[in-house]
Amino acid sequence: MTSNDIWVFIERDGDEIEEVSLEILGKASEITRAFGYSLTGVLLGTPNEEVASETIRYGADKVLLIKHEDLNTYSNDLYVKSLFDSINKEMPSAFLIGATPYGRDLAGRLAAKLRTGLTANAITMEMNEKGEVIFGVPAYGGKIVAEIVCEKARPQMSTVRPGTFNKVYDPKRKGKVNTIVPDLTKTQNRVKILERNVSKIKDLSKSERTIVGGNGTGGDITLVKRLAELTNCDIGVTRPLADRGLVPRDLQVGSTGYSLKSKIALILGVSGSEHFTSGIKDCGTVISIDLDEKSEIFNHSDYCIVGDVSEIVPLVIQKLEGER
Repeated sequence: MTSNDIWVFIERDGDEIEEVSLEILGKASEITRAFGYSLTGVLLGTPNEEVASETIRYGADKVLLIKHEDLNTYSNDLYVKSLFDSINKEMPSAFLIGATPYGRDLAGRLAAKLRTGLTANAITMEMNEKGEVIFGVPAYGGKIVAEIVCEKARPQMSTVRPGTFNKVYDPKRKGKVNTIVPDLTKTQNRVKILERNVSKIKDLSKSERTIVGGNGTGGDITLVKRLAELTNCDIGVTRPLADRGLVPRDLQVGSTGYSLKSKIALILGVSGSEHFTSGIKDCGTVISIDLDEKSEIFNHSDYCIVGDVSEIVPLVIQKLEGER
């Protein structure tokens, strides 16, 4: 029988919890309090005790620690086996995972093994009186937010887009840690890590000032980089530029990338599809430059400049360099 318990997969890098896991805890704690459910953070490996304590302070009622040395580094075979056994035993109502590279891989494999539904890249999350979690995901190129409900299969599963929800921290919050040791003796680990390199790219959801380049830049982000350097801004791009491999996909803004919460965002040469604008709706001040005076991006901007990015931005750079 399914329990009134929602689980959140706590992804970590060493003893540092990924921001998206803490964001999911914040939203899930709001839901569970409203409907009398409990919230469990699920940790794998042998993390420092402080990691479990932080999980509780950020909203979990309790922590399930699946403790095994082989789980300290992500392995889809071992992670799926460990979580599959635990879920079948405890029967949580829902299992939420951050939409990170590891999270997406884990969610798809685990959902298939559990024979349950999986909502991908949710940007909204609510619960109804039946205990059904209603996930909102961008659809039709971001023109609408479709609501998805898993009516029968359990657990209800979803990946959640980073930067979507707010973290909630209570330093006085207490909770219980339950530890189990999985049996992995018969599980084949088909992946062997020979070397691990982590790129140092800033989390754009934390940026206070951001410049985002789109197709209107002509694919040349040299000017974007120089302007960002002069104004101490972080750089983001639209999906087309990321798809063309001009910049790392980690810098993508929109429904399949980051949601910005910047105090100020400068948008350069972006048409303004809902697929993109969903990623800037929480920004403080939005300034946009686009050649088309009827561009949709202007409907989502506080200040609008009609003109060619390749003509306007060099003038701004020249002015700033002169002041320096």
